[in-house]
Amino acid sequence: MTRRPADFIQHFCDAMRPLKRQIPGSRIGLAVSGGGDSMALLHMMKAWALDSEHELRVATVNHGLRPEALAETQMVQRACKRMGIGCTTLEWAGWDKSGNLQDAARRARIDLINEWAQQNELNAVATGHTADDQAETFLMRLARGSGIDGLSGMATMKDRDGITWFRPLLSFRRAELRRFLTSKRVKWVDDPSNDDQSYDRVKMRNAQGTLDALGLTVDRLVETTTRMSTARRALERLTKTQAHEVASTTRYGSVKIDIVAFKLLPLELRYRLFAHALKWVSGSVYRPRFDALLDSAAKLSNGIDHTLLGCHIVTDGVIGEVCREVSKIGSTSDFKMPFDDRWLVSGGDLNDGLILSPVGERGLPQFKKWRELGASRISLLGTPAIWQNETLIAAPMVHPDAIWSCRLKKDDHDFFTSV
Repeated sequence: MTRRPADFIQHFCDAMRPLKRQIPGSRIGLAVSGGGDSMALLHMMKAWALDSEHELRVATVNHGLRPEALAETQMVQRACKRMGIGCTTLEWAGWDKSGNLQDAARRARIDLINEWAQQNELNAVATGHTADDQAETFLMRLARGSGIDGLSGMATMKDRDGITWFRPLLSFRRAELRRFLTSKRVKWVDDPSNDDQSYDRVKMRNAQGTLDALGLTVDRLVETTTRMSTARRALERLTKTQAHEVASTTRYGSVKIDIVAFKLLPLELRYRLFAHALKWVSGSVYRPRFDALLDSAAKLSNGIDHTLLGCHIVTDGVIGEVCREVSKIGSTSDFKMPFDDRWLVSGGDLNDGLILSPVGERGLPQFKKWRELGASRISLLGTPAIWQNETLIAAPMVHPDAIWSCRLKKDDHDFFTSV
C-alpha cells in the first residue's frame, strides 16, 4: 500500500496507539543516526508527542569509522535544536578490528544508547527500523538456517535492562519515508556502507527486486514474520509452563535440570528451555548455534560434562547443572557494578586495593567445609570472592562473612518469567 505523505502522520499516530499503552512513562528517547529512516522517525515522533504530551530526547552515535561521521551527528544536533528537542552525541571507540564490524557497531550503539537512557531516566527508546529492514532480517536468518525464533523477525517491543525499546516504523516502507521527508524538505544522509556488497544485509536488499518478481515481496515476507512471531509466542508460553517441572535455580547462580523430565519434553520445548538456561547463567544475549545446542543437549542427557556459551554443564545423566564457566569470568575493582553482570556485592572498606574475582581453584580449598553446603564444586568456583593481591579476604557465598555479602542480581522468579 502506497500512502500519500500527507497521510503519514495520521498513520504513524494510529501505529503508536497500541504501543503507547505498553510504554511505561512519558519520557522517550530516540535513536537518530541522520539516515532517512531515523530522520523520519524524529519528525513523526515530534508530531505525535505534541498531542500525546510525551517528552522526547535524542541520542546520536559517532562510531568514528568514517570521516563524515562527525558532520552527520552535527546535522542531527542542528535538526533537534530547530525542533526544540535535546540531543546528545555518544562516542564509540571500542572496535578492536576483529569480527563483524556492522554487528560490533550495532551492539555498541545499543549499549551506549541504553546506558544513556538509564542515566537520563528515560522510559523507552524508539528506533527507525522499517518493513524493509524486517524483510532483510528474515532473509538473512533464512539463509543461516534459523528456526521459528529467528524467522519471527525483529520484535515491535523489547525490554533491555529496564528500558523498553520499540520500533514504530515497522509498517512503513523505506521509500515512502523518503518521500515524506522530501515533501517536508528535510535533509538526510545516506551511509555508503549501505552499498557495500560485502555485507549480507546489502546483498539481501539488492536481491529484493528479483524476489518481488517471484511473489516474495517485502509485504509477503513481513506477513510471514508476523505468523512466525505468533507461533513463537505460543511455544514460549508452553516452555514457561513446563519449566517448573524440569528446571530449578540455585542460590549459587546455577540451573539444575531433571534429565528424566527433560527427555519427556517435545524436542522444540527441550531446546528452548536448555537455551534459556545457558543464556540466563552466562548472561549472553544470543543463544548458541543450533548445531552446538543439539550436541550440548545430547551430552547433557548422556552424562558427559562439557562447556558451551560461557557455561560449564556437569551431568550424571540423571541431574544436570548449568554453571558459569570460571575461565570466562574476569576480575574488577569496580564494586559498584554487578560482578560478572550477575552478582551484587556490598560491604567492607573499598580503599584497600581490593578486587573482585571468582573463588576459583585458588580460593575454594581454603574453605575446608565447602562440601557441607550441598552445592556442586563447579557452581561454587564461579561465585564472587574479594581478594587483595593473592590473599583471599572473603567469599560470602561459600562462607558467611560479617562484613561482606552478595546476592544474585536476577533471582529464581526472573529465570521463570523471562523464558
